[in-house]
Amino acid sequence: MTNKEKIKSLSLVIPCNNEQDAIRISLKVYFDILKDILKDKLISKFEVIVVNNGSTDKTLDVLLDEKKSNFFKIINLKSNYGYTSSYLAGMYHAQNEMIITVSADLHEDPDKIKDMIKAHYSTNKPIMGCYKKRHETFLKNFFSNEYYRFMKIIKIPIIKNHADFRLITKEINNRFFNDLSSFVFIRIRILDFIDSYEKIFYVGNDRKIGSTKFNFISSSLLALDTILFYAKSFLKRIIFTLTVSFWLLFLLSIFLVSKIKVFPILFIISVMLTLFYFYIHIRIKSLENINEHFEVKEIF
Repeated sequence: MTNKEKIKSLSLVIPCNNEQDAIRISLKVYFDILKDILKDKLISKFEVIVVNNGSTDKTLDVLLDEKKSNFFKIINLKSNYGYTSSYLAGMYHAQNEMIITVSADLHEDPDKIKDMIKAHYSTNKPIMGCYKKRHETFLKNFFSNEYYRFMKIIKIPIIKNHADFRLITKEINNRFFNDLSSFVFIRIRILDFIDSYEKIFYVGNDRKIGSTKFNFISSSLLALDTILFYAKSFLKRIIFTLTVSFWLLFLLSIFLVSKIKVFPILFIISVMLTLFYFYIHIRIKSLENINEHFEVKEIF
């Protein structure tokens, strides 16, 4: 419990894309929890913001039908702007003092929402939800661990095992949107506006209904983009140095070690490094030239 001076209002942001089978159940779970938290006087009021991120199924129809029995805001985007943009759209339209972001598939433990609020009241800090266990494939967990290890090596700040389950204040949210870069990865960007934080740990739930929109390939591509954008100077320098070095080794091998046929291997490696260098150069330019993070079609 908390005293009246500390009681704040809450915005809950739920992005969704093609969640016609899951969103109805998710909304019921979240509304039940929020009403319970309101009853316990942990919050003064709440709003629920659902972002329909370019769904091609009947997600919007389901949301409009649900709106008849529960009041919430629907942010209907013009198209699918991607995983991060769906969160950005909801955060941008959040009005209350605390903002919690969750997923539409109940992957996070919804009961931890109450724990997040209590932790925020007791520390006055942002609260980061971190999974202590999640039911993923060995391959995905392996690459996830290696991703965090690599980010630590290149000194890019990111919280290990933190997805997008977090509580931030309206003040932090406002500062976050003051000067958005062309490419935004919230888990990295948000740390620019946070001096310290607390963690809440949860066990990631298996998706019960529908299929994930964020598989191993899409996760890997997003991870690659974050590395390219936030470590672009480091990567360009390293790849350029390696490329030049292998081309020099290739030329030397032709004249100095002609009896040992190593130059075909060196040639292949040199060509691959050259192609990779041009790829990262083009991809970084693309990330730097993103014109808009999202565009709203209508708000219900």
